[in-house]
Amino acid sequence: MAAAAATGVPAMAQDPPVDPPLTPPIDVTVPVEPEPTTTTTAPPDPGTTTTTLPNPDDPTGGEGLAGEPVPVDAPVVPPRPGAPGAGGGQAAKLVRQQLDVARAEAVQLGSTYAAARVRVIELEAELDGLERSVTTMADTDRTAVRRVEAARRHFEGRAATATIRGNLDDFAQSVSAGSPNELAMANALLSSVLDADQSALDEYIAAREAADDDLISTADRLVAARKELALARASMVEARRANVSAQINLAIFAAGSDIVIHGFVFPVGRPHSFGDSFGAPRMFGTEYAHAHQGTDIMAPMGTPLMACERGVVSKMGTDSLGGMKLWLKGESGTFYYYAHLSAFAEGLVDGTVVQAGHVIGYVGDTGNAKGGAPHLHFEIHPDGGSAVNPYPLLKVVDELSRDAEAGAFG
Repeated sequence: MAAAAATGVPAMAQDPPVDPPLTPPIDVTVPVEPEPTTTTTAPPDPGTTTTTLPNPDDPTGGEGLAGEPVPVDAPVVPPRPGAPGAGGGQAAKLVRQQLDVARAEAVQLGSTYAAARVRVIELEAELDGLERSVTTMADTDRTAVRRVEAARRHFEGRAATATIRGNLDDFAQSVSAGSPNELAMANALLSSVLDADQSALDEYIAAREAADDDLISTADRLVAARKELALARASMVEARRANVSAQINLAIFAAGSDIVIHGFVFPVGRPHSFGDSFGAPRMFGTEYAHAHQGTDIMAPMGTPLMACERGVVSKMGTDSLGGMKLWLKGESGTFYYYAHLSAFAEGLVDGTVVQAGHVIGYVGDTGNAKGGAPHLHFEIHPDGGSAVNPYPLLKVVDELSRDAEAGAFG
């Protein structure tokens, strides 16, 4: 639970990008969300405030939140924009699994990745051998092979897009009949495209006619080997991505979590510390007696709070127990409760769509946490249902984020 020394933009720890081919399979890289565009206003300068070390037993046992109703009527999270850098990418996903299932899946996907990696190595060796054989040819033969290879790849590339472009009549019909100039320009453009297709075919035929059968065979093998290697590398990339996700799933379920949320970002900036107090008694002997429904994450006053996944902010407000508080409805269908804030991010209102890692507020001690150590009370409600213990998920994601920031994954 020691706070990490590094400070920076939080990392999305459960959807790591794929390194270039042939990197070690255990390498787990934690990607960083794009820099948020919404401006935020930091709370007043906390001065020399430092983190109050938590009591290892239960640092916030003197305060607690009675059950906060989940705002299941929150706005729908809109689909992700398709444009790169505008929030596009894979949607956050909620996973429920048993530990033994997660373990079996991790073994299976690890084997799949290993096999894909071996296949890439084999194809790279095959292509290297073909290239070496070409370099030993006489200049005229080597030139003929390269000409056939280049002409075939160019022609096949144009042929692959021909069905997308369609023929002249199809293209003409897509242009407004009420604009003769536009139609004439479109026809001229497509004619030039079709001429280029014919030119590519003519060059391919001429290149083959100028080479003997052995040279053509070598060129064809080079083209086939490059295509197969490209497909094998793409398969390896996907296999590695699935393997890394499975390994993270296994780590989180092994830590005792009921769920995994792909795309989850740790909700509190550094430094911070936290322990497992889920289910601990709170406010017994009062009308608010209850069991603790979340995790309290200790951090200096004013530490930024991040959206832990892409979603919609709802039910912002203040009360005597939670103080300044808000709910975040994630695109995975999970609801998150943030309480005891010192301030909301500037411009944040109910219905605001935020990206994972987007600053939505700041650590405080409002509500019945007043006078105690500043912290975030954080709850997770999968599908808007009962709260689950956030601690195992937070623990693994925090560790992965720290390792990534420290460069532990190369």
